[in-house]
Amino acid sequence: MLVVLLVAALVRPEPAVAAGEHVDDKKAGYLAAKRAPPPARRECCPEDMSEGTCLIDPVCRRPARAGDQAEPVLFARHLHTLEVMPLRGPHPPGALAKFFRCRFTDELASHPSELIAGVIAAADHFGAGQIHIISGFRHPKFNLMLTKKGREVARDSQHARSQAIDFSLVGVSAEKLYKYALKRWKGGVGYYPVSQFVHLDTGKRRTWKGH
Repeated sequence: MLVVLLVAALVRPEPAVAAGEHVDDKKAGYLAAKRAPPPARRECCPEDMSEGTCLIDPVCRRPARAGDQAEPVLFARHLHTLEVMPLRGPHPPGALAKFFRCRFTDELASHPSELIAGVIAAADHFGAGQIHIISGFRHPKFNLMLTKKGREVARDSQHARSQAIDFSLVGVSAEKLYKYALKRWKGGVGYYPVSQFVHLDTGKRRTWKGH
């Protein structure tokens, strides 16, 4: 009889516990983080950039969650070098500087992140999946050479400071892109209806029409 009682005591089932009582700290922390609201959108993110995406400050990005759809790939094609790369970041160090380099000297120069973000915001606004880059950085010597050849290039061009980008959006007319940029971009906006591209730079607010 004593043996039976000892066996019964040893195999006695554990008392029921409340749900979640045995969840370890790691799992509890994961669940708490998943339930936490996303960080507030910061001023560094352009208004027209798709929600949860910002190239200016990684802090602006909302952490990915299970079930989230990936950001659509936005390709940029340089019409002079014929190089193609996804413009939406993050990028390996130096990738953007190489892509927007002077096509004549191959010298690298970094564009301001807000300028690239402005180009991406324009693509997001129109739902464009591809951007054509006409010109990024132009070495001052190359810029002077184009000026002497009578090209439509300013002697004191923002391109020579790596502060300007000429681009177009596939499937979007230059006129529509220009009207959008004129309302939203805080710097210089150039319109080239014949060549079908728009110029953005970080200089003072102004606009002009070329060919």
